[in-house]
Amino acid sequence: MRISCTLIVAIASIAAATAFAPCSQRAKGCTELTAEPLTRRSILTTVATGLSTASILAVSGSQPAFAEVAKGDSLPEGAAQFKRLLSLKSDLPVVIKRVNEGGATDSSTPIDKKEWDALSDFMRKVYKGGEDMKSYTKGGGIYDPEKKKKAEEDYKLLQRIAQAGDVPISKEDPAGLAGVLRKADAVMDDFFELLRDIPDEI
Repeated sequence: MRISCTLIVAIASIAAATAFAPCSQRAKGCTELTAEPLTRRSILTTVATGLSTASILAVSGSQPAFAEVAKGDSLPEGAAQFKRLLSLKSDLPVVIKRVNEGGATDSSTPIDKKEWDALSDFMRKVYKGGEDMKSYTKGGGIYDPEKKKKAEEDYKLLQRIAQAGDVPISKEDPAGLAGVLRKADAVMDDFFELLRDIPDEI
């Protein structure tokens, strides 16, 4: 099983942004940026680090919108989209769990008005995830024509699902919203599976 080239570039960009960040953004004891010779081993190590830390970076706070990529303060657009999609993918199961717990009849922490408002905001994040899917796909994230067609179906479906979430939210219906979120989660799983290049014969 191989990861698509664009996916590797996105992950490598995330890793590189961390690896070559200015000293002030790393350990307090750092006094200068030490550049080591780039070797095949060091490049592979950087990519491997990106793979293991991508999910952590995905849930970190957003960077200044106009920061320079060269300074390590932001990511190239393709990598930024991938990071946001990773964040959404990791957030969905957490939100589903909370909705199920808060919606239980014997819940000690029922969903209050403030939390329903936050859930409405989250559904907008799900909708924007469809935009990231669209841009990532059309920007070269997926090359195979059949997979690209399926990805287009996925981002359109995700946005319809996000819009459908308004109904249970307006009714403050936890069970209905949990069902909508599970559908969104399934679409995200399907989209990420399309990013994998799986040979016909193993």
